Amino acid sequence: MIRYYSKTSIGYSHIRENKVCQDYSCSYHDDERTIVTTCDGHGGKVYFRSHLGSKFASSATMSVLCRFDDSLLDKLCREDVLGKLKLEILCEWNALVERDIAQNPFSDEETSALSEDELFRLKTSPMMAYGTTLHGIMALSGRLYCVSLGDGGMFAIKNGTIEEVFKDSDDDPVANVTYSMCQENAYDHFKAEILDLNGIDGAVICTDGTINPYRNIDNFNRSFVTPIISHLSKGEYLAVDDFMVKLGTEIGIGDDVSLGLIIKDESRNNEV
Repeated sequence: MIRYYSKTSIGYSHIRENKVCQDYSCSYHDDERTIVTTCDGHGGKVYFRSHLGSKFASSATMSVLCRFDDSLLDKLCREDVLGKLKLEILCEWNALVERDIAQNPFSDEETSALSEDELFRLKTSPMMAYGTTLHGIMALSGRLYCVSLGDGGMFAIKNGTIEEVFKDSDDDPVANVTYSMCQENAYDHFKAEILDLNGIDGAVICTDGTINPYRNIDNFNRSFVTPIISHLSKGEYLAVDDFMVKLGTEIGIGDDVSLGLIIKDESRNNEV
């Protein structure tokens, strides 16, 4: 039995600046699989369509994972399956971006604030305007498929604690820099993993605006993840919705916030 949840709320800094929400999240569930995504468009003047980039990243991930056939694990090695997932998501995202540019060329209004250097970078790599991070998880056939690019968080949940699915590596960016779907070498930094659902209680994904107010993982788990799971296990989805809105508009750091959860619920006889 599976419970799942996704929610995005605009941050108060974007409300104050009359700026569109840059985050995007979505969820999907059927008899076979459950999928949630959270994506964070970079914002900033050169990333002027990143609110679309995050939506396209979520859509691309959802599309690829929805058609994924887990019998591939019987035909290909694990690394090849993960590589195929990453490549297909990137190709799908690029196709969505290219289509949007073809249908809606960059306007003078969008580019008027850019410097000559920024205009050159944009001309060289139009995908930059759509820069975004990506986190997605899918529960299928007793496994959890995880894909991640950029900052934010992806954690496995087990016995009341959370553990990062992807450990920090020496080449991870620092401070406010993040890897992005718009990079030419995005594939090199795209992470993917397959976990055994029997060994965990679920997983949580979020954008950096959601985790950053909590300073460290232990506080994030104690003050955010544990209460959220408690509400969801009782079916109190509106309480979680209300808190996510408040985190974005009042008590967070002013950034947009997005959350995705897939949790096993052994106390229920029906899937939700």
